[in-house]
Amino acid sequence: MAQETGLYDPAPPADSAFVRIINTPAATLGGKAVTALKGAASAYVVIPQGEFAAKLGMTTSKLKVEAGKFYSVVANGSKVTLLTDQAAENRAKALLTIYNLSKNATVDLKTADGKTAVVAGVKTGESGSRAVNGITVDLAAFAGPKALGTLKGVKLERGNAYALVLTDTGLTLTQSSTKTK
Repeated sequence: MAQETGLYDPAPPADSAFVRIINTPAATLGGKAVTALKGAASAYVVIPQGEFAAKLGMTTSKLKVEAGKFYSVVANGSKVTLLTDQAAENRAKALLTIYNLSKNATVDLKTADGKTAVVAGVKTGESGSRAVNGITVDLAAFAGPKALGTLKGVKLERGNAYALVLTDTGLTLTQSSTKTK
């Protein structure tokens, strides 16, 4: 029988939560160094359930997570916020989550032509999610009728999750992933 050691990453312990950072160049989550490019989401890292320290830039906060759940940590000035992410449970759909890290009070994720709402009413510092069919589509974040950022030809694949991060400088897309070691 072929040896599978090293072929796959180890499974995370049963008491694990999955935590990532958004739009933060340097951070530590429970002692693990994590980076996310400007406007992007890092890979999820495995954190034991319970309380852990999150350091984003110069700000440190104690956060609490539950096993089996997914979270994103965002910094807003000197405040660190823990957002609960929807898990991608439907393998027949692509999961889109938009994070409003802009100064706009509420934003909507729509098709780029503005005709079809995907996720509506996402407040500043919060997120919203929706499972959609696998498709290639142009997407945009809107504040009312005004497009704040557009992504052309986004290929959404079934079974995958995507983070769309809106900042005051634009909209970015990251395919979600998990690091288990």
